[in-house]
Amino acid sequence: MANNDAAHPAAAPSAAPGPDAILEAIERHREADRPPPDQERESYLGFFLGAEVYGVPLHQLREVTRLTRLRRVPGTPPSIAGMVNLRGEIICVLDARAILGLPAPAPVASAFLVALRGFPDPLGLMVDSIADVYAIDPSQIEPPPTTWLAERAALFAGTARVREGLMGLLDLNKVVGA
Repeated sequence: MANNDAAHPAAAPSAAPGPDAILEAIERHREADRPPPDQERESYLGFFLGAEVYGVPLHQLREVTRLTRLRRVPGTPPSIAGMVNLRGEIICVLDARAILGLPAPAPVASAFLVALRGFPDPLGLMVDSIADVYAIDPSQIEPPPTTWLAERAALFAGTARVREGLMGLLDLNKVVGA
């Protein structure tokens, strides 16, 4: 066969797949990588608190924005960071660090507000930074590590491995009730 290719050098380029064939092969590969319909992935917004990554279900997310003009409310518990005006709506901002029992960081001006939906009152979480949006296969969700305190572990729906490490998947109904 090599002799045939050498004898007809002009025929070799026509044997290479064209752009349409390559695109079809890519699409076939994508289809093969998709999970079966009964194993739909769930989307989570990942965010950082210090070096640790956490996630909230995307369907409970309203929006993400830089946290500006946070107003502290005297006499509130440490889990309430304060109130913020988000386009004319007053949002109660929960301090995710305080709720999870993490140490308070040095003051930073670059925190983010993760505004939530699905609660009777407008709520949001104050987080350090945004990681990414992850599609998590439900079969890959594991229980929280046994090394976590029971009070902390109770706030999670589970954990999942992502490129940044172990991501704690928050159960927002439990977090808000904490």
